[in-house]
Amino acid sequence: MGQVVRSICTHLFQGISVALIVATLGFLAVNLTRGDTALDIAIARYSEDLADERVVELVRREEGLDQPLFVQYCQWVGRILTLDLGRSLVSREPVTALLIHHFHYTFLLATAAIAVSLLIALPWGVLCGIYPGGTFDHISSMICSALVSVPQFVIGLLLILALAIRLHWFPVAGFFSPAHLVLPAITLGIGLAAVSSRVIATSLAEVRGSLFYRFGAMKGLSPFRVFTAHGIRNASIPVVTYISVQAAHLLDGVVVVETLFAWPGLGKLLLDSVLARDIPVIQGACLLIGILYVAVNITVDLICLVLDPRRRNRLATS
Repeated sequence: MGQVVRSICTHLFQGISVALIVATLGFLAVNLTRGDTALDIAIARYSEDLADERVVELVRREEGLDQPLFVQYCQWVGRILTLDLGRSLVSREPVTALLIHHFHYTFLLATAAIAVSLLIALPWGVLCGIYPGGTFDHISSMICSALVSVPQFVIGLLLILALAIRLHWFPVAGFFSPAHLVLPAITLGIGLAAVSSRVIATSLAEVRGSLFYRFGAMKGLSPFRVFTAHGIRNASIPVVTYISVQAAHLLDGVVVVETLFAWPGLGKLLLDSVLARDIPVIQGACLLIGILYVAVNITVDLICLVLDPRRRNRLATS
């Protein structure tokens, strides 16, 4: 148990460090690019017509943008230590409230996309893993390669043209009903399913070719019993790891898909904040993304410890 706690603490320390580094790089990237941050904020806040020189200077003083970058950064770190992410320079809303609001939509989209992916990938991958090297496996491999090669925005546009514009089955963009979730979830889920099915097939084929799997068949167990008792659990470890990594990737916001479908998630918030040079929101979003990756990594490690007794033994003896 002590080794497990130590592993979790190590992940927490690494994750917090990475999150701070990412937030710092985001801060530097926005501030060191050409342009006037105060001008961009004034335009985003009041419109281009009203953003005259007086308004720009007022924004610069109000938001402390006239101070050196090092002072601005130290002030942000000081607020982080008190769990205060500050306020948006554009809307003046608390950054924490903005992140919670938009993260809710990203989490909903990510969950739906993973569900779509598993519905497609599990039967597809299991069938390929049971009959590896066959005609179906080769055709599936080619289809997966083609789907992975197609950009997500192309898949999304095709779905919009076919299911929204031509057939009128689903709405095009926004989020006003559960029907708005279908197209972006399928867009993300298809790409995930293509890779997940190959991971499932490869993992299952390796397990079925192992000595312990063949030994179970030699003991007289039925093929179904061998598959459920020895195949699923051992083959699920790399699958769980891969799906969890993809979940972290989805939770930090798929900018292209969220922008294409005008989905009010974390990715779209981050893109809008970068365009408006809304530094507190950018830093807060980067910090949240780092924390999400830490949470997912810890969860994956704990699940793998449950699934694989060998890891628990290694931790106990180390």
